[in-house]
Amino acid sequence: MTADAPAAARAPVPAPLTRPGRRPLARPAVLLAALGPGVIGLIANNDAGGMLSYLATGAGRDLGRILPALAMLGALTLFIQWIATRVALATRRPYSRVVADGLGRAPAVLEAVAMYGLNAFWLVTEFMGMALALGLAGVPRALSLPLTCALVIGVTSSRAYPRIERLLLPVAAASLAFIPALLFAHHAPGSLAAALSAPAGRPWFLLLALAGNAIAPWMVYWQQNAVWAGAEREQRARMGDLATGAVAFVLMAAAVIVLGAVTRPAASALVSPVRWIYAQAGPVAGILFAVGLFQAGLLAACTVSLASLWTLREALGAGAGLRTEAPNRGPWLALHAATLVAAAAVALLPGLAAGRVALWANALAGVWMPVTMVVLLLVSRSPRVMGQRAVGPLVQAVLAVVAAGFVALAVLGLAG
Repeated sequence: MTADAPAAARAPVPAPLTRPGRRPLARPAVLLAALGPGVIGLIANNDAGGMLSYLATGAGRDLGRILPALAMLGALTLFIQWIATRVALATRRPYSRVVADGLGRAPAVLEAVAMYGLNAFWLVTEFMGMALALGLAGVPRALSLPLTCALVIGVTSSRAYPRIERLLLPVAAASLAFIPALLFAHHAPGSLAAALSAPAGRPWFLLLALAGNAIAPWMVYWQQNAVWAGAEREQRARMGDLATGAVAFVLMAAAVIVLGAVTRPAASALVSPVRWIYAQAGPVAGILFAVGLFQAGLLAACTVSLASLWTLREALGAGAGLRTEAPNRGPWLALHAATLVAAAAVALLPGLAAGRVALWANALAGVWMPVTMVVLLLVSRSPRVMGQRAVGPLVQAVLAVVAAGFVALAVLGLAG
């Protein structure tokens, strides 16, 4: 069959998840079995850098605008991840290969190189976040950064993607620590009522950073490749996976934004935000925030680095390998490790304020997001790539509007 044949002809839609000789699994069991790339990817979107930028966003005390924007971004994130899943199920191929087939090799390579560079910057914030969390326990940065770098390399060193997924799911569950951290901050100097009633400013840069973290470019590649490399599951179960991750994403992000509003960290506090929370909200809230921040950094460092490697490897035509293989095999493992070591080394530089670095990393992701959306739009609307699963005019219009909104937000955010 030629490469130009419709995707639907190349790879039929998988049957619902079943056990041999039995009726299909009950829906709750199907949904539980399907938890994986959606939950991991969307919770990893609340990465350490994202949580630090959420803290700074909450400190702006414009919750009347920020929280509704977060809810809307959560819905848009779910929508975009649904399209990425649809592309994965229709094509059964790594995403960079899909882009190369649909748009040509040059756009696929350009997107991959830009994504790899952006994600390398993002990885710096993950190591800074983990170092800040361990610093609360007295671990010096010079020791915590090599330890966390080795931990990330160890977790992602398996050749089998499903094994990595099983390792990361319990890590994702630790994000729940952010909610009790907020609940234990009841005696913080600010109040939720005051934060909600604060005069609305023009926090366009903060909104750009919030949007860039909520709908990050790497998530499209992670979702597509993780679905392709993981177990075959029915689409309804995939949507349950995504919806669970989207709800968790919004809840955890909202908790940290409100925590920033009630503790009111000043600009100087963003150098060591964990200690600020510990001092302003109390030891229990500080420790829980540190646990959540370490989880966020570890989960994102693993997923972002793997998504980057998947993107680059497939765009350069290195081959897909076995379907269940993780991307860091052969010489790609050396590049994977070198990128992580370089990010950890940058995080060692003196004078870096974790909060400010996180805000800029997320803002740059927001600037690049329209490009990723246009690529996703062109791929997902193509019958040659998607077969009968090509998205319709309404979905195309929504994607185009969201991409245009990101362009406008980028102009306002960077100009402000």
